Amino acid sequence: MRKNLALGIFGLLVAFGLVLGAGANFRDYNAERSVHWKIVSDDNELIDLTPIQPYAYINSGGVLVVDISPDNPNYPGYGQGLSPNSEYNFDEVFEVSNDLWEDNMSIVVRITNANTAIQFYGADENVYYPGTGSPVYASDMAKNDVCFTVGPGEAVKVGMDFTVGNAALNTTESSTIHIQAWRLGTEPSDLVGKCGQPGQ
Repeated sequence: MRKNLALGIFGLLVAFGLVLGAGANFRDYNAERSVHWKIVSDDNELIDLTPIQPYAYINSGGVLVVDISPDNPNYPGYGQGLSPNSEYNFDEVFEVSNDLWEDNMSIVVRITNANTAIQFYGADENVYYPGTGSPVYASDMAKNDVCFTVGPGEAVKVGMDFTVGNAALNTTESSTIHIQAWRLGTEPSDLVGKCGQPGQ
């Protein structure tokens, strides 16, 4: 059984001040200036996506949105955006939980994204790069292809790294993020033994 979740990334002007002012788990910042990222999921409840920080929320349509801008309903009124030529890292943006599969069933989850400006990692050292099976637990290790195993009733927190290029103000970007889940033991062969499966 496999679940695909298409997540659209949409870039606008983002509020850096929102992130700090809202008490987000902000890891580090390298700067020179401004972007807004919105993640939209097609969540049909085979895996559960839960926002962790104030800039991530479930909208009225039941969609997970990561919105670092004044348009975020949790926006406290600080700042106007991320800076060009900068990098922002957030250890815990959302989590993927395994509460909806059959009892005692672990799942293997893969998150991929073609846009290298948006990458993922797991500060709890439980997110892996499937190319090598190595953990990616810090922002400087972040990859746009990660995987992990989620036991029954457990959750894995996913951090995100945003690298903003030399973009003009109000520049937009788009990308698609895919989240796939398989029952442990049915994952593709290229993921076997590389995503924190038991015995790895």
